[in-house]
Amino acid sequence: MNIETKKRSTGKKRWGVCWLGIILVLLSACANTPKVVVDTAEVQQRFKGKTVAQALKETEASMVRAEQDQLAFYSPGFFAVAQKALDEARFLMLVPKETTPGISPDAQVFSKLLLADKSLAQAVATKSEVQQRLRDILKVRDSLVAKGIDQSAADEYNDVLNELSNLFRRIERKDLEGFERARVVTLYQFQRLESQWVKAAQLGRVIAVLEQAEAMGAGGAAPKSYKKTQQALKNAQTVIEHNPNDQMVIKEAVERFTFEANHLLQITQAVKELRALNDSAMENIVLAAESRLLAIADALGQPDPRQKSLREQTEILVNAAARLVAAKTEGGAKSRTRPINKNELENAHLRNAQLQAQLQDMQEKNARLKRGEKPLLKRIDALERVVIKLNNEKAALEEELAKVTMLPAGEVTITPVERP
Repeated sequence: MNIETKKRSTGKKRWGVCWLGIILVLLSACANTPKVVVDTAEVQQRFKGKTVAQALKETEASMVRAEQDQLAFYSPGFFAVAQKALDEARFLMLVPKETTPGISPDAQVFSKLLLADKSLAQAVATKSEVQQRLRDILKVRDSLVAKGIDQSAADEYNDVLNELSNLFRRIERKDLEGFERARVVTLYQFQRLESQWVKAAQLGRVIAVLEQAEAMGAGGAAPKSYKKTQQALKNAQTVIEHNPNDQMVIKEAVERFTFEANHLLQITQAVKELRALNDSAMENIVLAAESRLLAIADALGQPDPRQKSLREQTEILVNAAARLVAAKTEGGAKSRTRPINKNELENAHLRNAQLQAQLQDMQEKNARLKRGEKPLLKRIDALERVVIKLNNEKAALEEELAKVTMLPAGEVTITPVERP
């Protein structure tokens, strides 16, 4: 055997090994693919009068359309057969031409191209059947995609997609025994994933607020508010599980939970600040103060301010009252006026500041006594009575101040009197 003959023989062997490797890879990847059969008569009829290049170009165009129509998703088995056949046709056009007894090289290529075309046609039919049989699952899947499910749920999402792909393949193979039960199970998995994803997206940030309050001891410091917050969370979760796409109802439930969580956080902080005075009654005291502020807010036409601290609530209401007085004054109401001395207002504010300072001083003294662990229960009771008295005086003073600053009925404008 001369050198040239040896080279040709070695080249043929290398091509044969390469071809065998490609076949083995494709076979392992497509072990569960459906069967598509072509015969010689079909090949001759399909490509009569066409060159191999023309036929290849047409099949490649069909494959592009198939990719655009997402046939790889809806009919993974038939699409895999078509892709494999097209790759083999391209390969046969590149390898050295070897004549197979009774089959020309071009006929082999045509056969692969016809296999690809027939597989794509089967994929189109499968997609239509898939969309009919699995419409409800596909709707949930599309909803998840539209919601932007991200890498945080990628593993579980891929798992349910694999279950869906298995249903596609069963439709391809006409394997429909027990299919309905598998469909129901897969639908439940998709619905469960969607509700979990919506819960994480809608409630995650607010749950962090609840957990912050829990870390501060909300369950013991403010049990009533804690119970309401837990109920609001449970209600929001139930709403999402019932219909994760009802945006209006979900928004309302999430806003309720957000309010309760923020309210719980601030009331827990307030109770912790006041615990030095009375461990057991502080929540009721704060809630009673909030109730009075809420009544004022309602009278001023303001939204519920209780998710803010008591100090912030008071500032909100004071500002709202100031805006109301300014609006009435700017409106030019001139029906009648009543003079008021600025000294009254200044004295009222000064007295209020003094009460606040005295209250803070009492709190600090009581805290120091408790830290010293001395048996001064009688002294503590006396201090508490002083604090209650101060609070009553403060409330009475604030009531008088409100009466002083309140406009009389009938659009009354208050004209301050300058100091002499």
